[in-house]
Amino acid sequence: MSASSPNMVRVSLRVLGESVAVEMPRPEGAIRLDEVLPFLRALEDRVVEVALRHTEAGGAMVSCRAGCAACCKAQPAPVTPPEAYALARLVESSPEPRRREVLARFAERVERLEAAGLAKHFLDRDESLTNEAARAIAAKYFSLGLICPFLENDSCSIYADRPFVCRQYLVTSPAELCEDPFRNPVKPVPMPIAAAGAALQTAEKMLDSPQYTVPLILALEYVARARPELERTFAAPELYKTWLGALAP
Repeated sequence: MSASSPNMVRVSLRVLGESVAVEMPRPEGAIRLDEVLPFLRALEDRVVEVALRHTEAGGAMVSCRAGCAACCKAQPAPVTPPEAYALARLVESSPEPRRREVLARFAERVERLEAAGLAKHFLDRDESLTNEAARAIAAKYFSLGLICPFLENDSCSIYADRPFVCRQYLVTSPAELCEDPFRNPVKPVPMPIAAAGAALQTAEKMLDSPQYTVPLILALEYVARARPELERTFAAPELYKTWLGALAP
């Protein structure tokens, strides 16, 4: 961080040989983990722009376009605990009847996930789970075709607040291959930072407990279990410093 004015702070990262900078209000007081997300989303969006320029400069073109929503119609879309809490607050603050409609979509997807015997695998993590077993669970999840509750008319209805994984997931392979990424050679654009990993690392340090991602569809279920923990507050300067340190160690 570096000061740019008495009330603003400029944060700059070196990404793929380019400087990526974002300004934010000087952090003060005590804040929750999710209250850092707006700044981190802005920073990640700038990083993604750099990654796309480098990818296209190398001759590969991104296939993702408006209305191409294959990744929103079946994939787990893992979200970190701070993101899950932010999504829960977003739904809770939505006006009626939208709030009721979105809650119904979540409930229908969760019911199907529970019927398939998968919900407990994500909510009650087994640390001994092998990579092979985890992939089998992800493949079974994908086969259910659970559409993101926020997808409307093949567009993201919370685009500005979408999770890290959704911001970073862009491909250069033909769009039709995304219909089955477990069997097709889908080629994601390499990203120079791991925003979700940094979020987990930061949450683990601040909350002093293991943290995991959950499929977006289980975000409200997870928050119902972990709300007191996710509502804890921390000194803003320390929290920002910890999160930025995790992004750029």
